[in-house]
Amino acid sequence: MAVQNKALKLPHTFALMFILTAVMAALTWIIPAGVYDVDPQTKRVIANSYHQVASNPQGPWDIFNAVTKGMIQSAVMMSMVFFIGGAVEVIEQTGTIRAGMGRIVGMLKGKEIWAVIVIMIVMSIGGAVGVFANPVIALIPVGVLLAKSLGYDAVVGFAMMYLGSYAGFNVGWANMFTVGIANEIAGLPITSGFNIRVVLHILNIALTIAFVLIYIRRIKKDPTKSLVYDPNAPAEAEDVGALAANAKMTWQQSVCALIVVLSFGFIIYGSLNWKWGISHYSTVFLIMGLTSGFVGGLGLNQTFKAFTKGMSGLTYAAFVIVFARAISVVMTDGKIIHTIVYHLSMPIGKVSAVVGANLMFLANVIINFFIPSGSGQAVTVMPIMVPVADLSNISRQVAVQAFQFGDGFTNCFIPTSGVLMGVLGLAGIAYGKYVRWFLPMLLVQLLMGSITVTLMQIFGW
Repeated sequence: MAVQNKALKLPHTFALMFILTAVMAALTWIIPAGVYDVDPQTKRVIANSYHQVASNPQGPWDIFNAVTKGMIQSAVMMSMVFFIGGAVEVIEQTGTIRAGMGRIVGMLKGKEIWAVIVIMIVMSIGGAVGVFANPVIALIPVGVLLAKSLGYDAVVGFAMMYLGSYAGFNVGWANMFTVGIANEIAGLPITSGFNIRVVLHILNIALTIAFVLIYIRRIKKDPTKSLVYDPNAPAEAEDVGALAANAKMTWQQSVCALIVVLSFGFIIYGSLNWKWGISHYSTVFLIMGLTSGFVGGLGLNQTFKAFTKGMSGLTYAAFVIVFARAISVVMTDGKIIHTIVYHLSMPIGKVSAVVGANLMFLANVIINFFIPSGSGQAVTVMPIMVPVADLSNISRQVAVQAFQFGDGFTNCFIPTSGVLMGVLGLAGIAYGKYVRWFLPMLLVQLLMGSITVTLMQIFGW
């Protein structure tokens, strides 16, 4: 039995991602290098401009160097992860988190399932309008703490925040970062397709909630089925169960809680009105953590000691992002991404419109592994897909939807997504275990996507 368990043991996340980097490097020796010309004004690729260029195969040195390059290119996101860890640890040492969670547990006693459902719906709405695409990383520690306070595990906390947010983001009806750009490139109104995407959003969040509730039921019945099962978990559950009895907050803790709420509000406002990015979020978390420490009575030295401790605790999460980026570095330096896009788009015009629409969807699913950025995939793929769609009698609306589904659903699965790998690291969930758990949900979503683009094309949407 022991031998069987050893055989089934999954490789460490870093090892798995390093292997993927090596595989991508090997492909640069097989796949011809090629590029599309890029419009210097719009930064979009120019259709029918693909041409082969001198190959740049990636050798052993390049594989290791990709990790270094990945760290440099991921510096901004890494800083946010570290500052989140520092801020959370400072706030934890003020007692604010324990007292705040105690109050929440008291209010939600007997309504734990509804808390999960409501939070996921709210997060999905934020995701649908593009607000929580990257900021969701900051909410993972809060989600994990809340889930444990409610008697669940870290996976439920991760699912409430990340899967809830991306259930909306992946089919977003007002996501200007993906469908907005795609509609613009396709020559459609920015809000085109709004109504049907609202319906798809409702369907997708309903499926995601059902998936999470099935998991909750499973771990409640047998805690050893948890993806993050730890023999010490029962003792932890007893500890959080006592939170409600110690829920009284001091005035300092109340002010700290207000600082946290205002900080997240500031991030959302900045994202919507000032086009803030990850570097701005990092600054807010730095200010939030240090201010909370001073207000919470930790003093200068203890505040920075706590902040340093919190940062060190998220080293794993930060370097997961680095290794994810290394995969992209090898593919970019090897100049194979545009070649893959070109060859995936070729078969679409040689089949019926319905089959072509599904091939377009499948092509975008595959391309998302190589270009995990939604906006990056839009400006790369849509200038190519639009003329292909026109020549194949595929509706431009369907072409946009095929892109959105292809880019969206696999966001929660591909190891090249820095956000996914970051939130898994924050929640302490091994990527291999997560993939095996989430795969059935992904297959359901892909089936939903295929049925949707088929019906849209048949009915001339």
